[in-house]
Amino acid sequence: MKKIRYIPYGYTMRNGRTVIAQDEAAVIREIFSAYINGASLQSIAELLTERKIPYSERTDVWDKARIARIIGNAKYIGDGEYDPIIEEEQYEEAAAVKTARQRNTFEKNLEGLDLLRDLVRCAECGAPMRRRVSSKHRIRESWDCTDPDCGQRIRISDTHLLEKVTILMNRIIANSYLLIPRPKKRKELSAEAQRINREIDAELERDDPSDALIIVKTIEMAERLYAESDTHLQIAASIARKRVSLMTPQEEFSPAYFCDIAAYLTLGSGGKVILHTKTDVEIGDEENECNQDTQENNIGY
Repeated sequence: MKKIRYIPYGYTMRNGRTVIAQDEAAVIREIFSAYINGASLQSIAELLTERKIPYSERTDVWDKARIARIIGNAKYIGDGEYDPIIEEEQYEEAAAVKTARQRNTFEKNLEGLDLLRDLVRCAECGAPMRRRVSSKHRIRESWDCTDPDCGQRIRISDTHLLEKVTILMNRIIANSYLLIPRPKKRKELSAEAQRINREIDAELERDDPSDALIIVKTIEMAERLYAESDTHLQIAASIARKRVSLMTPQEEFSPAYFCDIAAYLTLGSGGKVILHTKTDVEIGDEENECNQDTQENNIGY
């Protein structure tokens, strides 16, 4: 049975020989140039998809995994079977950029994890969660609930967790109205508010009521009603929306943005992440399962 041989993007078979596909070769040169000049794998993939550049006969959809394979394919500098499409110097420069980005991402991940260390809670019971690392599993990192009666353990890689949080943050940046809390249902006065109200009524019924006391109690009543309403959250939401309007979507986790918007995170079964904002709003991801492709986790640079 004849074997079907894989031919890298940029090449084609002609008269039994592997030759350069010039249209695809031009795309490869563009990819290397963009990557070396600072573009991310994701942004390059999105641009090629938007321009409907074919990746194969079946699809014109690109993703960062496909871009990464091209960036890392040494065949493009030529070998015994493949003619060169790019210069070796350009290939080495792209490799150096990748190494630098990996190092930078690792350092940023450490900064992000240090920030999240005390801000991750269990979605089941609300108790704090603690990060653990074990080399016995494919996904080495996990977050364990500190409540022994709960015992929830969520296995999710550092990279994937920070990516999910970044997606949620970007959703807020693109839609600042998400920060607006739902109005609380009107409810009866609390016992404390009723007590203050009775004291005001009692003072008013006296023959010689004290104006000073009534003023003090009225202010106390106003403070109590404010505390029991969601007015402070509405004000906080208004301020937060103005701050978010000055933000731009991020490709990597931003500790500064997180501190401005988020109060804490909850982790649930399947790696479900919910971001709890400082305006008392929950922003959840749409993935119910922690589907992590090992290859893509390793190439997100």
